Amino acid sequence: MPLLSPPEPHSLNDLAELLGAEVIGDGDFTVTAVAHPVFAQHRETLALAMDKGSHALLDRTHAGAAIVAHGTEFDSERFAGGLAIEGRSRVALSLLSRLFSPPLHHVPGLHPSAVVDPSAKVRDGASVGPLCVIGPEARVGPGAVLLSQVTVAAGAEVGAGSILHPGVRIGEKCSLGERCILHHNVSIGADGFGFVTAEEGSIERALRTGEVTAFNFDILRIDSLGNAIVGDNVEIGAGSCVDRGTLGPTRIGDGTKIDNLVQIGHNATVGENVLIAGNSGVAGSAKIGDRAVIGGMAGIADHKTVGDDAIVAAKAGVARNIEPKGIYAGFPARPIKQQRSLEMDQMRIGRALRRLRDLTERVDRLEQGAGGGSEEPEGGE
Repeated sequence: MPLLSPPEPHSLNDLAELLGAEVIGDGDFTVTAVAHPVFAQHRETLALAMDKGSHALLDRTHAGAAIVAHGTEFDSERFAGGLAIEGRSRVALSLLSRLFSPPLHHVPGLHPSAVVDPSAKVRDGASVGPLCVIGPEARVGPGAVLLSQVTVAAGAEVGAGSILHPGVRIGEKCSLGERCILHHNVSIGADGFGFVTAEEGSIERALRTGEVTAFNFDILRIDSLGNAIVGDNVEIGAGSCVDRGTLGPTRIGDGTKIDNLVQIGHNATVGENVLIAGNSGVAGSAKIGDRAVIGGMAGIADHKTVGDDAIVAAKAGVARNIEPKGIYAGFPARPIKQQRSLEMDQMRIGRALRRLRDLTERVDRLEQGAGGGSEEPEGGE
């Protein structure tokens, strides 16, 4: 594949058919890229102006065409043509961004610097890039792309059509499904955080008695004998980690999308079509139900369950089970109505304290004034 493949042109008529949009002006006008109005520097670009903020910037663009929300103003003299779309603009953005996304630079087959064990199976059409390592009895499916410095350890599997960006590590006997995307330095199948003290440890004693009277002198390692299983159509952001299970697997369900710098602990189960935003942590043996949404920097405690279709707000700390379809926020996480009520109460307390201080100062001043005028004058009548 050429390093700089020229973008394929698409006519407005073709794009209208793809998006279910209405053509404005010259439907035969072709574009080779899409961009925000401010960043569209060439006439062959389609300016994306489907919301009010970007629509207001159309007078600053060099694009020859624009896509706008149905019913909004369109300057037919400024542009050769355009598209008017109804419905969710970000769905249109998804389709257009994928259509105009530049192809990854890769070459089918094995790069000369790749190290592939003779017992490994790399299927036809797969691409194994520079400095990749494929271990004994590992399997790489047809059409899979390993860009560079990717490790697929012994007995591990990468499904057909999956894309592994530089630095990805797939641990021994772990499996990655079909059509997955793993971004830079994702780790699948590192050992879980499993340790035990020879005697009752400080945390165990503190939870039982409320005091720290035990000490962690001898910390013993628990090896992780399980693996990690990632389903189909999963995307995992850069620097995220999915640890292998202690005895059984850690599982990520089909269609789940995980942001950058997310930790999935050992033995955790994440359901299908889950969204997990960046810097979140799912502790060991936690269970995330199907279609749940976990906001950024949220934390799910070990052995806790987040039900199907539940929403956990950013920075929430989940220390108890969350019901299906529940919406939780705060630390510790509470139903969002309770959390908002608590926040309002905190604001009221602040206002009440300020009023109390004002009243106290007024009383002090009154008492000082009354005390000064109550003293009897010296002498008699």
